[in-house]
Amino acid sequence: MFKLKVPKEAKSRIRNKLKIVDSKKYEYVLTTDKDEIEEDKINIVFSEDNAEKVNRMLDSIVKGEDIFITVESDKGLKHIESRRIHYFMIENEEVHAYLMNHTFSVNMKLYELEEELKNKYFLRVSKYALVNINKIDYIKPAFNSKLNLLMKNGHTVEVNRRYYKTFKKTLKL
Repeated sequence: MFKLKVPKEAKSRIRNKLKIVDSKKYEYVLTTDKDEIEEDKINIVFSEDNAEKVNRMLDSIVKGEDIFITVESDKGLKHIESRRIHYFMIENEEVHAYLMNHTFSVNMKLYELEEELKNKYFLRVSKYALVNINKIDYIKPAFNSKLNLLMKNGHTVEVNRRYYKTFKKTLKL
């Protein structure tokens, strides 16, 4: 979604202030130098002093472009922003959405969620799981060409062998 074009010495500092992740496919160029703009993109030129204001603006952009997933709990149906979901997992032939402290049922198939969320940082890691790569805290190697993902909610999700290469390629590991 975003490409940050700033001097190398300031890149890490500004990225932390803006709380963004550079992506290969991007629509927005964020820069502190007007000579770095790209004609075919939406360009945001700012001074580092205004990073907090730019961060609020970017948050509005992300929220506006977020996809809402309808989930179900014992209280009823609810719409949840996809960026809040850590991962989806199939258990007992039902799809569940895992958030920081809650779990909800989802009335969609995992492949339908994968298709709908393919541009929202979700990646298939097994036949039974789809993870939000922004919610991965640690990646730990496991046996037999597998990886264990420690999610920010404290849960562990396994990347199986079939999805191992794609996962590593996507995250540039």
